[in-house]
Amino acid sequence: MNLIQKAKLTSYELVVKESKNSPKAMALIPAFAIGIKELESINAQIEEAAIQQIKDIGGVTTNKDTRMDDLNDLLEDVSGAIHEYAIKKKDAALATKVNYNENKISKMSRTDLISASGAVVEEAGKIAPEDLLIQGISTEELKDFEDAYLAYKAVSTDPREAKIEHSGYTKQIANLFVEATNLKKKRLDRLATQFKRKDPDFYQKYQAASIIFYRRSSKKSTDNSAATDTKS
Repeated sequence: MNLIQKAKLTSYELVVKESKNSPKAMALIPAFAIGIKELESINAQIEEAAIQQIKDIGGVTTNKDTRMDDLNDLLEDVSGAIHEYAIKKKDAALATKVNYNENKISKMSRTDLISASGAVVEEAGKIAPEDLLIQGISTEELKDFEDAYLAYKAVSTDPREAKIEHSGYTKQIANLFVEATNLKKKRLDRLATQFKRKDPDFYQKYQAASIIFYRRSSKKSTDNSAATDTKS
């Protein structure tokens, strides 16, 4: 698993734990309780697949994980800034080229991440530094992004990357996360709003458990559609 996936799993497991520790709340909405059991099952499948993935590929290096996490963060920030710049300029073509949010980036393969980052680096080079600065991206941050892109591209030439990319367990884990995310957003989050009236204390715990912490800069995002989510 990559760092983002690990953070999401931690959140999903906490959601299950808080729910199981609140049987009275679960009794109020049986359909919610059923969904929690399904999420618990998916979590277990992810854990097992992750163990097998490590055996299958011999372990993913910390160096590779760190570089990918750095690039994910910077790609999201820089592409977001350029996207905002394009919207203000009414440049729909450019906005489409750099439309990479957290959700899209987290699902990217190694090849797609490199390709997307390269495209954003190229488009950033066409924009005046002062215009990027208005959108919050300094010259130093853009240089960090370019360096992260080149560093990840270099480390990803390791022959083991092909094995990691095509690992059956890697694909299985990605599919399980899609299943878990859909279950939580489309079913659990929608039902959870009832707890605002029926059990406010549990609702607060559920909301807190839904927060996903993964950024090296200590930023946080939420996977809970019932809360304000600017990263959807």
